[in-house]
Amino acid sequence: MQTLHTLNIFTHILFGTLALVIGLIAIFFQNNVRRHIRFGRYFLYCLRIVVGTAFIGIIFFRSNPFLLMLTLLGGYVGYSGYRAIRLKERKSPFTDVLITIGVLVAGGLYLRSMQLAGGNWSPTVVYSTLSALALVCGYDLLKYFWLHKQLKTWWLYEHIYKMLSAYSAIFSAFAGTVLPHYKPYSQVLPSILCIWAIIYFIWKRARTRRRQYSQVALPQEL
Repeated sequence: MQTLHTLNIFTHILFGTLALVIGLIAIFFQNNVRRHIRFGRYFLYCLRIVVGTAFIGIIFFRSNPFLLMLTLLGGYVGYSGYRAIRLKERKSPFTDVLITIGVLVAGGLYLRSMQLAGGNWSPTVVYSTLSALALVCGYDLLKYFWLHKQLKTWWLYEHIYKMLSAYSAIFSAFAGTVLPHYKPYSQVLPSILCIWAIIYFIWKRARTRRRQYSQVALPQEL
């Protein structure tokens, strides 16, 4: 059993590190659609293995319970970010809604179990991670049930936000593991950096869209 646990940890660390590197490459090639898609897929493959090994560790080996929060956040936003780029302006199927509700329920049950168990856990990290998860899940539910027509054109911004959030979850887990003596800062600071990255790339994409629309509208005015 110890050998399997060690193998699971090694696989988790290996593919988590690969996801960090490949994710940066995908960001670097954001203007090269073909390469961006290719490395984005590689990132998602690595993310699946990271999420899977994290769940195995939690269920069978009683690993750090905080991994469950990062697993839920990283796994869900990665999946939802992929669905955003696949569906674009089409409405999500109801199976996606069931996944969203299931993730929200799992996060709420986890928080309740942590409150009942007490022990050594950081409310700052846990609540911020849960809030990020609830924000994405709430947006997806709001879009499905009420505001799909108004929000369907935001699919590219959704993709940027969600994929960078998935990267942020892996980055936070990596920093928290490598720099345990600096918690919670080693877990929170990567999230702050990724938030700034999200703001920058969404602003950059919005500016590019405005320029494209103005170039199309200008000949019509002339």
